[in-house]
Amino acid sequence: MTKERIDRELSKVRAQLETLQAKQKDLEEQKRMAERAEKMDIIEKNKISSEKLQLLIKLSEDEILQLLAEKEKKKEMAENEEKVIS
Repeated sequence: MTKERIDRELSKVRAQLETLQAKQKDLEEQKRMAERAEKMDIIEKNKISSEKLQLLIKLSEDEILQLLAEKEKKKEMAENEEKVIS
């Protein structure tokens, strides 16, 4: 391959890449919008008030924090056991 032909091929690939990246960005945004719409449908279908929704979110956050604390505690215990064994 000549240098000019390689340059043309690179330009062509770069243009295709730009097109695909733009398409990816657009599809990701469409997916986010579809997920939001799906969530809103569930909220409306189950007639969940904003107060209940906020409470559910808060409970979820508390559960996540609790799970993370438990995971960290288990990790520390495993490290301590390794030290004792060594």
